[in-house]
Amino acid sequence: MFNAGDIVKVLIPNVANAGYDYRLTAPADLGTFVRVNVMRRPYIGVVYGIGDSGLAPEKIRDTTDVFPWHLSVSDLQWIQKMSDWTLMTPGAVLRLIVNVPDAFSPPRTEQLYGYDFESNVRMTDARQSVADAFASNDNEPMSASDIQNIAHVSAAVVKTMINRGVLIPRDTRTRDANDFDYKYQDMGTVQLNTEQSAAAAEIAAAIDNGGYSAFVLDGITGSGKTQVYFDAAWRAYSHGKSVLLMMPEIALTAQFISRYEHRFGAPPVVWHSNLTAARRRAIWRGVLTGKIRMVVGTRSALFLPWQDLGLIVVDEEHDTSYKQEDMGNYHARDMAVLRAKISGFPIVLTSATPSAETLQNVADGKYRCLKLTARFGGATVPTIETIDMRANRPLPYNLPSDDDAAAPQNGYLSPNLCNAIQETLNAGRQTMLFINRRGFAPIVQCKKCGWVAQCPDCSVGMTYHKHMGKLLCHMCGRMAPMPTKCPNCGDNVSCRGAGLEKIQEEVSIKFPSARTALVSSDTIISRQALERIVHKMENGETDIVIGTQILAKGHHFPNLTLVGVVDADMGLFGTDFRAAEHTFQQLFQVAGRAGRGDAPGRVLLQTYQPENPVLTAICNGDRDAFMASDMAARRAAKMPPYGQLIAVIIESQRETVLKKFCADLSAAAPTAAGVKIMGPIAAQIYQVRNWYRMRFLVAGDARAMLQPLVRHWIDKVRTPSNVRVKLDVNPQNFM
Repeated sequence: MFNAGDIVKVLIPNVANAGYDYRLTAPADLGTFVRVNVMRRPYIGVVYGIGDSGLAPEKIRDTTDVFPWHLSVSDLQWIQKMSDWTLMTPGAVLRLIVNVPDAFSPPRTEQLYGYDFESNVRMTDARQSVADAFASNDNEPMSASDIQNIAHVSAAVVKTMINRGVLIPRDTRTRDANDFDYKYQDMGTVQLNTEQSAAAAEIAAAIDNGGYSAFVLDGITGSGKTQVYFDAAWRAYSHGKSVLLMMPEIALTAQFISRYEHRFGAPPVVWHSNLTAARRRAIWRGVLTGKIRMVVGTRSALFLPWQDLGLIVVDEEHDTSYKQEDMGNYHARDMAVLRAKISGFPIVLTSATPSAETLQNVADGKYRCLKLTARFGGATVPTIETIDMRANRPLPYNLPSDDDAAAPQNGYLSPNLCNAIQETLNAGRQTMLFINRRGFAPIVQCKKCGWVAQCPDCSVGMTYHKHMGKLLCHMCGRMAPMPTKCPNCGDNVSCRGAGLEKIQEEVSIKFPSARTALVSSDTIISRQALERIVHKMENGETDIVIGTQILAKGHHFPNLTLVGVVDADMGLFGTDFRAAEHTFQQLFQVAGRAGRGDAPGRVLLQTYQPENPVLTAICNGDRDAFMASDMAARRAAKMPPYGQLIAVIIESQRETVLKKFCADLSAAAPTAAGVKIMGPIAAQIYQVRNWYRMRFLVAGDARAMLQPLVRHWIDKVRTPSNVRVKLDVNPQNFM
């Protein structure tokens, strides 16, 4: 306990600090939230230790406010350990926690608007996004800025809808945390099977006994992992502990929310980046004060100001969405394990395809594996087959046209897959076609002179999105008109390759009576939009759904019996050493959508190399043998989890400055036993948003202490103001 007048170190949520000295104006403990001024700018910080700046007492400023809330000592230890591991500053880690500074101030008064769902206004895509934003937030009144941020529309769209009376001014108070003060109970609506009960019992014993333990809930798709961790969540919650259920993405289906409410008697409190400012404030304060003790959220939910956290569940722990690559580089799964270990409570990692790192921790005895080998409710595992595209060439098709000489379009669906789709339609069942490529065509090119539509700000080609009629850069979001003629030679341009819009076009021609739906980040910009598609699938209003990786996780469609992967080879030969693992995980998860009801499922993988070990392992259901082989290759190469990597990414808007700084870094590169520094080389995507990029890669064995070495190395060379240095420990992205 510190007294008023004591000088303490205050950590502020700023990347450039490790704490500043202030004089307390009221008693405080370690971790107490305080308000201070830095360069006349107010910050919410935390008491981080005893002051040690050596400044004369008269030069030390007072705290502005001392609040009655605090982080625990173990939370402060976690901040420091996370800083040491990720090479983020402690202040940068705190910024992830104190990301709702308005939570410490009275709610601001601002005009709020409601949506008139009875309006007859003509619906555009932008206006539909606004409607979805209100529907997904329970029609809660929102400010104009909230509407723009959540619906991803311009201020002009909002202003027009206000002027036309679609958005109606409402004078309402800011939502209070009490609105989220749900009282959960076990409704007794679920009967676990033998395997589920055994797994739940082991986790329950760990919760009852207290202390740190890590479990891997390793169950095939459809085995009922969710109900097992619901059981664990209730156990911890009933002991008075707080519970975090982490999801890789917040595309929570109505199915999950319904299951949650069915089990606990009230809806979940959901945390993600697409909330209104008022709701973010209410949830953050509710967690801080202990009024909210169970949250379903994305990786950022790990950084809520938890009080007495007693269980974390990381669902789909293998998912790459847990890796944060802006606002600091960290892996939320690993930082969740670190938090559980420091604070001393259990953590449960769930997946049908656990990551190599997790499997190695199981092999080392650090995690305990709990297996679920059978699908819940008696459903059977689908049969998985490859289609050799060398022997089953897709047939071309013709678009409706008055021109008899119109060129036929290249097809991408093999005769075998088309026959299977027709059989599925005839049986009154549903089909899912998976292609992990957005838009209509990834390449727009002139065949005469070779011109390619390229983003002027990024080193990537622009993708043609037919429904928008525009070219789109998937790196920076820049849009451009689709050219009718080549800007170089005036000849016609052509589209090459296929995205999901192209597949929908082919499906609509070859199966004209089938009702189709597209699912990608371009068409699903809100939870409400996804739920509309899910609802149509459940009601049998959709025959064929075509989508990207959004379809791969968590969806349960009992009448879906056929899954077709349009291009199973995509991703197999990336530069990333994890390419085979990630492809296996993705295809396995997609395959798991088939046959989850009473009818058996079938999965067809279109490929030009059916003998590839990844595809043969999926077809044979031999995950363990595949992962053992993949991990043996990594062990030989000393790649994670048998080695460590740190990427050092250097960026500048001036190439000469970038190359000069990289040369200076290279000259100062340290030498150490068992450590290798490679580079600098141009990044695979050299230019992003007009910033040029180069990379170093630091490699060492599993026991090497790379972080202090890299930190000392970077600190030795002065970084120019127009250069950015990003450090990524065990990177997932090598672009």
